[in-house]
Amino acid sequence: MVNLIQSLLEKIEDLLNQGVGDISRLEHIKKSVVENKKLYNSDIQYVEELERKTQDSLAESSNKHYAENSDNSCWKCGNEFVQSARFCSFCGIEQKQAGSEFDQILSRRLKQENNPLKLISNFHSYQILAVVGGLASLIPILIAILNMERIFELVDFYTGNDLSEFFVGFMTLGIVSAMLCSLVIIVPFWIKKPKKVGKILFFSSFGILFFSILVGIVGFPIILFSGILALKKRRY
Repeated sequence: MVNLIQSLLEKIEDLLNQGVGDISRLEHIKKSVVENKKLYNSDIQYVEELERKTQDSLAESSNKHYAENSDNSCWKCGNEFVQSARFCSFCGIEQKQAGSEFDQILSRRLKQENNPLKLISNFHSYQILAVVGGLASLIPILIAILNMERIFELVDFYTGNDLSEFFVGFMTLGIVSAMLCSLVIIVPFWIKKPKKVGKILFFSSFGILFFSILVGIVGFPIILFSGILALKKRRY
């Protein structure tokens, strides 16, 4: 079942990249697949049929091109030569060949498939922001945990307040904050429903701010914003 859904999603992405079919309908079907909503047989059949017609159209375009242009005339000597040849077999001059429509489409598709940015484009903005915000809070929190004793010594040195009796409490708060940051990074990719993810990110941002005692304040607005985006993502 997972393979079928993944295959359907890849076909939709391929059709969107080519700009064929009803873009709004394809986007709607893609949204339903990503959010695990109910898929209608008519939508699945639409994608399958559109994909088949596109492949047939490309194949027909290719066959027509090579059938109509099985030979060509040299621009210099006028003799006919096989079009796929780069040089004229009579005078040896290099030929200026324009790629067929099929070749151009195929070239664009290969570039899109090999484009490393395509992977990034598959991620939603709230997922990327959640990772950035989670790391922005997690890193300073981990630094604070690892240097807790040193921080207590500095506080004691400059203020004269001995906070060693609260060491365990502060360490506990730090660990809880780090766990919340990790949750913020993982949840957007683990849970497929944006609305549910948005709620978790929203409350987690305040949890991190509270348990980290403002140490995670840098990532707080980013996580909060990613939660709001996820909540809005459900609206179509």
